[in-house]
Amino acid sequence: MNQTHPTPEELVEYLHGELPPPQDAAVHAHLAECSPCARAYEAETSLRELVRAHARSEDRELPYRVVAAIRDAAAERTSPPAWESIRSALRPAILIPAAAALAVALYFGVSGRHSGEATPINAAYYVNNHAALTATTPFSEDAPMPAMLTSDDQTR
Repeated sequence: MNQTHPTPEELVEYLHGELPPPQDAAVHAHLAECSPCARAYEAETSLRELVRAHARSEDRELPYRVVAAIRDAAAERTSPPAWESIRSALRPAILIPAAAALAVALYFGVSGRHSGEATPINAAYYVNNHAALTATTPFSEDAPMPAMLTSDDQTR
């Protein structure tokens, strides 16, 4: 609304009840005091009623077959196929967070089984086993060179 009179757009919005309450009250008070604006409002009201009356006179009934087909189609509504419900469940908005949660669960599930301690190895077993193998076939071509444990200290 400008300084003194409401605009034609504001009158139409007032007529349809689309103005915010403070502005609606201001237009209502102005129409009570200003006869030119009240006449413009009455013209908008009569135009609205004329358009509604014309629309009612042009209103046509749908053929009976069309109405029956619409009712039959509405009655035949079925649930969506199973693949549709699966597809809607696997939408990216659901699939990506679910995959991330699964990856985190697998990571912590697999790494959670380890106690953090190293498995002890019995090195003497492997040394004795190697010594036994080389003792049985010491001169074969495939036999590895026997390891000689020596000390750099020759004073003994």
